[in-house]
Amino acid sequence: MTEQKKTEQKPSTDTVKNYGWLGNTLSIAISLAIGVGGLYIYYHSQQQNAALKAENLALQQETASLTQQQSADKQNFSAKLQELADSLQQANSQRQQQAGRITELQNRVSAFANTDIENWRLAQASSLVKMAGRKVWSEQDMTTAIALLKDADQNLAEMDDPSLLYARKAIMADIDSLTKIKQIDLDGIILMLNQLSNQVDNLHLANKVEQATSEKENEHGITASLADWRQNLSHSWHSFMDNFVTITPRDNSKEPLLAPNQGVYLRENIRSKLLIAAQAVPRHQAKIYQDALKDVQSWVNAYFDTTDPEAERFLTNVASLQKRPLSINVPEQLNSQPILAELVRKRIYNLPDSTQSQTDSQSEILPEAQSRSTTTATADQVKTSVEGN
Repeated sequence: MTEQKKTEQKPSTDTVKNYGWLGNTLSIAISLAIGVGGLYIYYHSQQQNAALKAENLALQQETASLTQQQSADKQNFSAKLQELADSLQQANSQRQQQAGRITELQNRVSAFANTDIENWRLAQASSLVKMAGRKVWSEQDMTTAIALLKDADQNLAEMDDPSLLYARKAIMADIDSLTKIKQIDLDGIILMLNQLSNQVDNLHLANKVEQATSEKENEHGITASLADWRQNLSHSWHSFMDNFVTITPRDNSKEPLLAPNQGVYLRENIRSKLLIAAQAVPRHQAKIYQDALKDVQSWVNAYFDTTDPEAERFLTNVASLQKRPLSINVPEQLNSQPILAELVRKRIYNLPDSTQSQTDSQSEILPEAQSRSTTTATADQVKTSVEGN
């Protein structure tokens, strides 16, 4: 029994030994596998850690680079923003300066424009007053002179300058003085002279030459009938003799007798004298006017029949024209003219004294006197030529 138990115990020990070796082998294999796996895992983890560290380092470097770039970009943006702000401020400053300059220029232009307008109005007023003076002294046209003075006063009124009130008062005084002057109807005198010129043909010569000639022409009329040949021959003979020899009865006048064909020249000379008188009227040449009318009156009395109603009316009109004056009493100078001339010198030409004004006034008077003397000489020449005809 004991042997059986021993026999039975032997296989179990061997089995146990076999199992023990196998277990140790397995344990070693498992340990080796675990070690190899651990080494693999460790190596792999080391590689991953290295890769992660490299990636982390690259990320850190990239982050640092991005941070630096961002910082640089921020600095550049700040610099550009500051530069833009400075540029904007400079542009605003320049715009303000330009706006100030533009405003200053506008003010200057406005001041210059106002000054030019004021100077122009003042110069125009002075010119209008000078023109009014010429109308008064040269043409004695008071209506036009008053209108020119009113225009000058209107220009001064538009300037709205209180310092010009005394000039406007002088202009109003001149207007008042010219308004009181009585006008002369020069146009009526000229029309009356023209009417007399048209009436010259209605005057009859005192020696009856025209009447006798017309009567003889009627007496010596020739007919177209052959039966009247004796009468026609007698009329032709008498007509020839009347034209060949003319007998004119003369009266007690001392003027020489005129030939029948000289009456036409006499009438034309009378018309020429009336024309000279008409031309002297607007120029206020009283002497030429009176001399021409005296010549007309003397020629009509000497050569025409003064008992005829036409001649009586003609001589009456001539005498009436001789009594009518051609000139009127006008002021020697307008009070406003030297005042405006002084204002023009001071405000436009900046001349302190008035010596230039006196020189200008004398230079203005001299040409007018020369023109009047020239006109008188021309009229005398016309008169001489007409008398010579």
